[in-house]
Parts: sequence; C-alpha cells; structure tokens
Amino acid sequence: MNKHLTIAALLTAMCMGVFAADETPEQTSSAVVTLDAEDADEASVDAACPYSALNGKKGNDIRTALHAIIKDHKVLSYNNVWASATDADDRGDGTNNIWDMYTSCTFSKWDKCGSGESTEECECYNREHSLPKSWWGGDTSEPMYTDLHHVIPTDRFANEKRSAWPLGEVTNVIWTSSNGSKEGYGTFGSSGNNETFEPADEYKGDFARIYFYMATCYMDKNFTAGGKGYKVFSSGSANFVTTALNLYLKWHRNDPVSDKERKRNNAVEKKQGNRNPFVDEPDLVEYIWGNKKTVVYNCGNSAVEAVDADGQQSSVKKIIRDGQLLIIRGEEVYTVMGERAK
Repeated sequence: MNKHLTIAALLTAMCMGVFAADETPEQTSSAVVTLDAEDADEASVDAACPYSALNGKKGNDIRTALHAIIKDHKVLSYNNVWASATDADDRGDGTNNIWDMYTSCTFSKWDKCGSGESTEECECYNREHSLPKSWWGGDTSEPMYTDLHHVIPTDRFANEKRSAWPLGEVTNVIWTSSNGSKEGYGTFGSSGNNETFEPADEYKGDFARIYFYMATCYMDKNFTAGGKGYKVFSSGSANFVTTALNLYLKWHRNDPVSDKERKRNNAVEKKQGNRNPFVDEPDLVEYIWGNKKTVVYNCGNSAVEAVDADGQQSSVKKIIRDGQLLIIRGEEVYTVMGERAK
C-alpha cells in the first residue's frame, strides 16, 4: 500500500489529540489508532505530516497535488459497493445495522433492494451515487461509478425522491423524509424542472466533504455532461459554480467532521486504497476554496494548536509507544481517549 496513505490514517488521532490549555484530555473527542510494528516505526517519523507533499503550495496547486495523491485508487466492482460487502457504513453498535443519511430507517446491511420501486420509506436500501452518475454522462466504466467515498447506502424511496437533483437548501418543501431531508424548490430553482434536495443538518458537512473530494480526485472530469450537473459545476469541468461552492463551504464549516466520517474514511481506504483528505484535514478546504486560498500551506500550520491563556503554544507532544498513539502534556501521558496511560 502507498506509504503516504498508510500514514494518513493516523491524522484523525493526531488532529484530535491536541487540546487547549484550560481543557482536560477527557473533554476532547478522539479515536484510538493502533499500528503493527512496521507501521509504528514509519509513523514515528512521518505521522504528524501525512500531507507534507503540499508544503509550499497554495490555492488550486494544493488541489492539483492532492489529485495526484488520491486519484490512482483501486476501482471496485459494483457488487463490492453494497454495504454488505464493506464495513464502511456499519453503525458499529454490535449489530449488522448501517447508516442511512437520507432517512432515519434502520436497515441491516442485508436489507438490499432488488428490482422495482418503493412505495414508502424503510422497505430496503440501495446504492446511491451522491454525485449523480448522469452528471458525468452515466458511463459505468468511469472510476466514479464505484468510488465508495461517494457511493452510500440510502433508503430507496428517499433515493427516488432525491433523484438526480443537486444538493442545496429547500425553501418550498414538496416532501420531507423521516430524518428531515427535503425535496422541493430552493437554491437551484423555484419552479418547473429545477428541484433541490436538502440533506438533514447533521449530514450536510458529510456531503460537502464528499463533493470536495469528488472535485479533487476527479478534477480532470466533466461533471456537466448530463442532468443538473451544470447547477453545481462550471461547464465542462469539475469546478464549482459560486452558488454551490459558497453553500458547501457553509455546510462544511457548520457541520464539522464526525467520528462516523473518520471511521468511514478508514474503512474506504482499506477497500479501495485512498482517503478523503478533507475528512483527515478539514482545513484543506479553506486552503483550496475558502478563506486561506492565498495562504501558503505548511504542515502543522492548519491543525488546531494547543495554547496557554496568554496565547503561547502549550507543550503538547505526541508519540508512538508500543504501537499506540499517546499524548504527553507536562509530566502526564494520556491515550487519545483521554485516559491516563500506564
């Protein structure tokens, strides 16, 4: 596996393991990362800077460099993107239940839809292209068709309501799902064949970061080849139009990366060999499209820094010991879950 991407799996814990001087580690939210001996040796040198290849770059040059890192992933078969074929969408509650971001339905990973249509929610789930395949022309030989970073399990009835409408905000509601997702008119039109689909608030950041990934991994593709892709992307490109970009930036900022996203990112990497860098390091969105476009990226500058009350950097260190990521603050050693290490 690509060593750079193997190391990138540590960024979740590295970023979440920094806490302000007036907080205890117990107040932070983190994920435990364990490594085998080979990875631990490698991580002790490189884990803090998994995207060091971006150093010295800014704006679209960062996007281009990320494209080179993540584009050559394994292309899966369509059967291998069912939730039953991967643990990417497992709820992790000891059951076979999976996440559905369009409804509040509870599905087992085995509740797959067959042919036909649904007449109500919660009958079965299918494989949803969150960026509709019609937007690139529907070619099933394209790697986007089975890219797990954007192919997600969703209730079939809700999926039919979403259709291939662009993701936006709805002001004139036609239909609302059990989790608050909406179909209707809003961001991308007020009448006729110009509907919008609005995800529930708790998943808006998830979808924004999926779209930022798609616009980077496939920045050389045309997402306006069909359907309503032109509502979100500039003609003949994978570059966002201003209205869509501003909206997705808002969603990204208002709905930070969740543990669900981090776990999914890890699981997708195991399946197809690449990661969503905007889940690993959310600030990269700002460096490419947001309020840091003119700022030169350097590893470590984008992460949240631990500071004392007077604004000085606090002495927080991270180490790998016996294959486990630990946080050292003063004379105390903690796990990334906030427990004192023995």
